Amino acid sequence: MVFQAAPPSVPERLTLEGSPVSMVELTVFADDCIASGRLALTADRVTDLMNDRTEFEFVDACLGSLDDGHALRISTVYVAREEIFAVAVTGPRGDPRHRTRTRPNPVELRVGRYDVSGNIHTLPGADPVIDFAPRGVMVPLTEATIVFDAPDGRMLSRIGTILVNRELTTWIRPALRADVRAPEVVPAPRRRRVAKDFTPLLLGRGR
Repeated sequence: MVFQAAPPSVPERLTLEGSPVSMVELTVFADDCIASGRLALTADRVTDLMNDRTEFEFVDACLGSLDDGHALRISTVYVAREEIFAVAVTGPRGDPRHRTRTRPNPVELRVGRYDVSGNIHTLPGADPVIDFAPRGVMVPLTEATIVFDAPDGRMLSRIGTILVNRELTTWIRPALRADVRAPEVVPAPRRRRVAKDFTPLLLGRGR
């Protein structure tokens, strides 16, 4: 992971090649930490952006260790997609005119240290587990729940939409969704004392 200086704040919209680009707030679940930050939305949806690129520049980021609870705020950090297990998604869902009729199918899966359940949307009659394999690297689940171990104990967060890294998923199976509730906002890592060496928590590609 590469740390570099950046302006103290970034506007809600910035300009790339003459066109305004929105900034979205995301929470990334990585191997040893949870990171929250802002990312330029240069595609129609966060799902498209995560599948089109292999590295992402987050600004105004906060990283919280899942091993000892230490937190670190940095202005800019680059994160490789291969280090991302899941992403809590905000932002637009895309043009509804381009959507196809799908059916939500409840599944549960294991990706890294995280247990995730949610609805994968497939064409009517499709097997949700078989349909998972040929999709893009980052697969969206709606009405999702993610469970993981943290310094304060076992944590559970409910999220409207979460992207899971298909290439890092250990297993997936159909599930009974007795846990479906209204989505909750994923809290950012608490601002506690800064770890002296936070670099190993995410191993992004340098620039």
